[in-house]
Amino acid sequence: MRNVWLVLKNEIFVTMGRPSYWIMTFIFPTAILLLNIGIQVMVTRTIADEIEGPGGLGSVGNSSELQTVGYVDPAGWIARQPDGFPEGLLVEFPGEEQAQAALQAGEIRAYFLIAEDYVDSGDLTLVEPEFRPFGRTRPDLITWLIHYNLTGDVELAEALVEPVAGVSSQRLAPAEENSRPDNFMLAFYVPYAVLFVFFFLIIMSSGFMLQSVSREKENRTVEVLLLSLRPRELLMGKILGLCAVALFQMAVWGGGGLLLLSQGGAFIAALNDVQLPAGFALWAVLYFLLGYLTYASMMGAVGALAPSAREGGQFTFLILLPLMLPLWFTYPLIEDPHGTLATIFSMFPLTAPTAMLTRMAAAPDVPLWQVLVGLGLLSATAYGFMLLAARFFRADTLLSGQALRWGRLLKELRGVEN
Repeated sequence: MRNVWLVLKNEIFVTMGRPSYWIMTFIFPTAILLLNIGIQVMVTRTIADEIEGPGGLGSVGNSSELQTVGYVDPAGWIARQPDGFPEGLLVEFPGEEQAQAALQAGEIRAYFLIAEDYVDSGDLTLVEPEFRPFGRTRPDLITWLIHYNLTGDVELAEALVEPVAGVSSQRLAPAEENSRPDNFMLAFYVPYAVLFVFFFLIIMSSGFMLQSVSREKENRTVEVLLLSLRPRELLMGKILGLCAVALFQMAVWGGGGLLLLSQGGAFIAALNDVQLPAGFALWAVLYFLLGYLTYASMMGAVGALAPSAREGGQFTFLILLPLMLPLWFTYPLIEDPHGTLATIFSMFPLTAPTAMLTRMAAAPDVPLWQVLVGLGLLSATAYGFMLLAARFFRADTLLSGQALRWGRLLKELRGVEN
């Protein structure tokens, strides 16, 4: 047991002494968070420009921050403006030549050409100096002004432009027990975040196992280690040490997420619509630990057989392939958490570590027996792979310099069975 403890401490100090570990623990999730925030800010600004920019109904009353928009109205559909309409927001030009000259001089942002038969055809042409698919000038304001001149009523003109602007909905039937929260986006992103976080935690922590074993084989440190401890003690110390490192990483990600949430009162209020099942944190730790033991054991077995990290990395994709399946089928997993696909993924041991937690975050009423069965199958799988990895952790495989090929892998598996 003393040898296991020494290996455990060494793995913790060596792994946490690498800059790459701290980058993945702090900088990587921060970069992902900032990227997502940046995208949301850009989308929000684009939507705001669409709503409040020149040509939108939100422009009225806020002309100080806007640029002038021109229009050419040969039929004279716009004869007056309502009281309180911002002065200088719209400028009429007698012809398109004058409007084009003002546009080139930068005096206006864009101009509209109102067809003479607008009432019959509804034709309204927008001319801008450059193509802007997202921040283009909307025709709502000029359309609203034409409708005001035709009807003489501000509210009726606004209703003609946007008939459903003031529609409110009210649920007549009581909400079903398993119905999705009203905040759909939040209901989707919470389980998606759970899937994303635990997927990366498992692949990174189990990847440390392959790196550790391969590095010690390459620099021949394993030859010295095997003089004073047994291969299984080496395996157990590495698994437990890297498990402690992974739990620390999980605590940092989880604590950082809670800290950020505590600073967003609006988000916390919206989070009340998403209910996680009782004891979710405990289930998360158990599924993560067993998922880590399963994949770390497989990585350790490959590291014991491969002469270098490069050759061992060739098999990494096949090992992690089952864990990627829930990531590829995210939408059906979250949209239908009680469906056949979600149930199979959450019960199958190699996909359960992420699929079950995602499913529980999407639907808090996952049957307890399914959670327990999934946990039991995952426990048996983790135990089996740990025994398999222990068989591969032999002096002849750890000291061997043979290349890792499919033929050798099958031969070693047959040797284990015998």
